Amino acid sequence: MRRTARRKSLVHPLQRLAVDSRDRIRAGLEARGHSLQPAHAGVIVHLDGAGMRLTGLAERAGMSKQAMGKLVDELEKIGYLERVPDPDDGRAKRVRFSRSGRRLLQDCGEIVDDIWAHYAALVGETRLARMRDTAELLFRRVDAPTPRG
Repeated sequence: MRRTARRKSLVHPLQRLAVDSRDRIRAGLEARGHSLQPAHAGVIVHLDGAGMRLTGLAERAGMSKQAMGKLVDELEKIGYLERVPDPDDGRAKRVRFSRSGRRLLQDCGEIVDDIWAHYAALVGETRLARMRDTAELLFRRVDAPTPRG
């Protein structure tokens, strides 16, 4: 029975793939001269291209405004982010990617493409795409609100 449960568990293979992907991204960024802390990913993946207010960014990332502010300060200090006046409210600021930050995003995209190519070489493009599509479908359905009746 235990062996059957282990074969059906998604935790171990998904976790190993996530760790492998994260390690490959980190190595790729370091090779391109980027120096980031793991916590910085919480800002980078949630900040949209047009920029946004700190409060919205913190909400999107599921963090406190104070914790997000600290990370934004760090990324601003190393040159990946900048704060600019919010065109909708002159008293507020928007956080957006700087020129170096946009280069970081471009490098991330190239690294993700390289990782995809590596995985596709191991299992085939069709199989990899099917796995991604199935994982996304499962995530959407698990994440969907349960209807109340």
